[in-house]
Amino acid sequence: MEYNSGMSRFLSNLWKRKDYLDKRTRHQDMDDICGGLSSGGFTMSGIYLIGCGNRIVYIGQSIGMGGIAHRSIESLARIYLQIKDETLPWSIGLAPYEEYRAPTFYEEGEDFNELESTAIRKFAPIFNTSIPSQLKSQGKELKITHIAEVFADVDYPCTAFESENLEKQSREAENNQSPAWQQGNKRRRKWNPITNQYELLEKYKED
Repeated sequence: MEYNSGMSRFLSNLWKRKDYLDKRTRHQDMDDICGGLSSGGFTMSGIYLIGCGNRIVYIGQSIGMGGIAHRSIESLARIYLQIKDETLPWSIGLAPYEEYRAPTFYEEGEDFNELESTAIRKFAPIFNTSIPSQLKSQGKELKITHIAEVFADVDYPCTAFESENLEKQSREAENNQSPAWQQGNKRRRKWNPITNQYELLEKYKED
C-alpha cells in the first residue's frame, strides 16, 4: 500500500504532540484515511462525524488544505479529553465532497452548511453547541463512505455508525426539546458510564 507521506507525517506528528494520544495505540484505519487507500487518502473537502461508544458526538466540515482527514483528527484531539472513560472506542465517519459532484449539484462552501446543519439537527451531537444554518438544517443528508476506527487498544469497536444506533440517536434527537446545538457553549456535558449517556454537569442543570 502506498502512502501520502505528507499526511502520514501529519498524523504521526499530531499523535506525538498530544501526549494523551501518544499513550494510545492508533488503529491502522487512521493511517489509511491520512495517507493510504488507492485515492491517496481523504485529503478532499467534506463532512466528518466523530463517534464515541455508540454515539456520534461531533460533526464538522473541512474545505481546503488537508481535507476531512486532517480536520477530523484535529477535532478528535480537541474533544478527546472531555470524555474521561478511556475504555470507550472512537471512530470517524467521512462524507467526501466528491460524493456530491452530480451535475449542477453542490458547490463547496455554502452548501456544505446544509449538509453539516442537517446532520447536526438529525443526530444532535453533544459537542456541537451551534449549527451553521437552522434554515438549511432539514436538507440533503450525508452519504458516509468510510468509517475509521481510531484506537487499536480497545476491547471492542465503536458502534456509533451502525444503522441501529444511528436510527436510535436520530429518534432521540427528534424528541429532544433542548439539543446541544440550541444551547450554546455555556452548556457542558460529561459521559456517565452508569446511565451510558452524556449528561449536563451539575452546575449547568436548571433548578
